[in-house]
Amino acid sequence: MSRNDNVSNGVLHHHQHGVPIVAFYSIQGGVGKSTLARKFAELFTVAPGRDGRKPNVLLVDLDVGTQGLTFRLTQGLHQAVRTVHEVIAERNASAAQALDVTMAVSLASGNPQNRGRLYLMPAAPPHAKGVFDTCATIDRGELHRLMLDMLNALVMQYDISCVVIDCPPGANPYSAVAATLASVPLLIGRNEQATYDQICHLPERFREMYPAFQPAKQRVIINAVTVKDLFEQRAPQYAILDYIPLVSDVIHECEGLSRTGSFRMLLFEKYVVDIIKQVLVGENHLIPEAPAILGIEWVEAITKLERCEEAPRIRWLRRLGWVRWVGLSLLMIGLVILGVGKVYDPVPATLRGFGIPCIIAGLVLLVGGWYAESERHRTIAAAKELVLGGPDLVFTMLKEGVTHRKRLDDLKKLADSIPVKGRHP
Repeated sequence: MSRNDNVSNGVLHHHQHGVPIVAFYSIQGGVGKSTLARKFAELFTVAPGRDGRKPNVLLVDLDVGTQGLTFRLTQGLHQAVRTVHEVIAERNASAAQALDVTMAVSLASGNPQNRGRLYLMPAAPPHAKGVFDTCATIDRGELHRLMLDMLNALVMQYDISCVVIDCPPGANPYSAVAATLASVPLLIGRNEQATYDQICHLPERFREMYPAFQPAKQRVIINAVTVKDLFEQRAPQYAILDYIPLVSDVIHECEGLSRTGSFRMLLFEKYVVDIIKQVLVGENHLIPEAPAILGIEWVEAITKLERCEEAPRIRWLRRLGWVRWVGLSLLMIGLVILGVGKVYDPVPATLRGFGIPCIIAGLVLLVGGWYAESERHRTIAAAKELVLGGPDLVFTMLKEGVTHRKRLDDLKKLADSIPVKGRHP
């Protein structure tokens, strides 16, 4: 089958379906571009897919200089596969190979069995030489053809549903060709003036190398936003698609939550999925659903909360709630004793003296019992609300303030304490 049978207008096709290419590039390094590229690719593997099959995803590390993704996903070990640098240097797209790095996938939901494979085409061998010379000397048209043929060969070989490309920063020929081929060219930047100043200039540099590049297709994501007001002032002016907050600012370590790290990752991945929904309109098979992002642990926890009244804490609160009736009885007895003492003088002083402590004890038990009962009802109501809202409510609570996240943490602990059906505590 020839290249033209599988590629139409620069968009890859496989099994009569389009294969989107999402390219990540930036004006400068250190903006979280590679982290986002990896996270997009990982999340695509748990999307619904087609015909009951989860998507296989190809992640291409085009940053042949730093090779960041290659080192992180292969632990710096040399693998006997042809890299981007070698394929381009040898002008041999048919030699393209990829590594199965599915086991390196790191999602807040854990490593589910029901997912697609993640493949990585490494940037270059660890000690490669001449990586910049290869990029600088190759003809632009030939680079475009080689890149397209290389991606097509990998899509066919590994049954790929989506391609994610991590580009080098700046106006690099590799970045330009990837952006030109991409269905979704994503410029990743920081919430700083240097990014905003270059948003329009970088696409023009790409067009100098590849006139076919369409700047209007570019989508801009501002990463690690800490000052939301500043972003909101700039976003309309520069046509920013969306932003991702600095999650460590959204959920602080000082909150003391037992699942702070997990909450951070969940929230980060939810923001990424929200962006996926915006840039891959109509590609529902590649959009992860809330339960898949949340993971089996949380899904099971929500299910267990349907039986929240079986939790030891709820049972204990129910027992404490009955104390209010003891307190009410003591309060009434104390009041009667004091009342009788005022009417009938012959009542012994010791009995009259017992009335006040009885009232105090009754009030304490009454208040404590009512508090336990109200806490029980409040906790049950919160659990049932979470069951009704499902995974979407979990993410809503994560985006809210400290109180909501602490309540979520408490509900997870409550769910963990509920015995599995068929077992008794």
